[in-house]
Amino acid sequence: MSKQFSQVPYPLIKKVLVEKLGFDLAEEPNRYYVFRHKDTDTLIVLPILPHQNLLAWMNYRNIQSVLEKKGIMTKEEFQTLIKAELNQGRRETEAERGEPTRVSSAW
Repeated sequence: MSKQFSQVPYPLIKKVLVEKLGFDLAEEPNRYYVFRHKDTDTLIVLPILPHQNLLAWMNYRNIQSVLEKKGIMTKEEFQTLIKAELNQGRRETEAERGEPTRVSSAW
């Protein structure tokens, strides 16, 4: 298991599903989130865990599987999207703190 993908915050997964992939979000307070993709009639249900900010690995894998089975995107495309969003979040946090942007090299 990749450490990076075991540390996906709930706000990020909500952003990806709603803003990037076009899911609608409904919430049953203190119980669960329901994401619905109307075009593909896809439902993803995630528990609301008030003391857990990070998505459980099992839920991450379930989302990947559902997206792939419904033809929304492959597991690899989902991982790439999550990685990009995690990196964007890091850059925004660094900018807010006034830290210089890190440049990664292929070397």
